[in-house]
Amino acid sequence: MSKVWILVADDMSAASVAGIAEKSGCSVDALVFGDASRAEAVAGLGVGSVSLYETEETLAESMASAIAQRAVKELPAAVVLSDNATARAIAGAVAVELNAAVATNVTSVKVEAGKTVVEQLAAEGEAVRVLEVTGSVVCVIADGGEEAEQSAPVAVETVSAEQAHDMKVVATNVDAGGSNGLATAEKVVGVGLGIGEKENLSLVDDLADALGAEVACTLPLCDNYHWFEHNRVVGTSTQKISPRLYMCFGSSGAPQHMTGVRSSKVIVAVNNDPEAPVFRECAYGIVGDAKKILPVLTEAVRKA
Repeated sequence: MSKVWILVADDMSAASVAGIAEKSGCSVDALVFGDASRAEAVAGLGVGSVSLYETEETLAESMASAIAQRAVKELPAAVVLSDNATARAIAGAVAVELNAAVATNVTSVKVEAGKTVVEQLAAEGEAVRVLEVTGSVVCVIADGGEEAEQSAPVAVETVSAEQAHDMKVVATNVDAGGSNGLATAEKVVGVGLGIGEKENLSLVDDLADALGAEVACTLPLCDNYHWFEHNRVVGTSTQKISPRLYMCFGSSGAPQHMTGVRSSKVIVAVNNDPEAPVFRECAYGIVGDAKKILPVLTEAVRKA
C-alpha cells in the first residue's frame, strides 16, 4: 500500500497537515522535528506512525540529506507539509532525491490507481487547479484546511539521523519592526485604503482595544503610505492569518489581501461600495462609511 509522509516542524500547522494527509487513501507516516511534546501531540492525529527527530541541539536542516535517503528507500507517494522554513528545507532535499514534483497552496491529496491527484488554489484563491502526478509529489498546504480529529495515539519512535553539516543557532535577530501577535491572534481588525485619512486609524485602534484584537492592514497602507510597519501587512506576499474573527474596514477585498485572511473562521466586512469583492468573501457585511460605523461598533462592544 502506498504511504504519505507528513513533515511537522511547528505546533500550529500539525492538525491541518494531518487533516489533508488522512484523506489521501494511504497510511500516514509523520516525521516530526522538535521535542517529545510535539511528537506526542502529532501521535494523536490519526497517523499510522511517528518518527521524532530531536532538534534541541542541532538544526533539522542538517538532517535533510539523511531524511532524503530514507525517502528513496520508502518512496512515499506524497510528502505533505506546511509553509514552514524547516519543513521546506527537508522537503526540498526529498524532492531532489526523488525527482518529485512540487505543488503549493494544496487543499487535497488523494492517491488513486497509482497516481496522486492534487488540488491546489490558483488565481489568488479564486480557482482550484487539479493536478495528476505519476511518482512522488511534495505538497505545501494552503492555510485554512480542515484539521485532523483526535484519535488514539500511536507510539513515538525517536530516530537519529546523520548530520551532513554541524549547524547550530549562534544568534537570533529580531525584526526592527518588532513582533506582534497577528500570527496567533483570535481577533483581528484590518484596515484598507477606504479608511481615508491617517487620523482615522485611531477609530480602528479603539475597536481593537475594545475587542482585545490585533490590528492588520493591506499592503498599500504600508508600502505607499507608510502608516504601518511591514509586519502588520496581511496578504499573499506577506503573511496569512487564521483568527476566529476578522473584521475589515475600508478594504475592497482584493485577492492579494483576501488570500491572507481567507482561513479566518468569521469575516466581517465594512465598505461603502455594495459591489466590493469583499462582500463575496465575508459572513457578515455592512455597506456604509467605515468612519461612521467604527465608533458605533466600539461603543456596542464596550457595553456588551
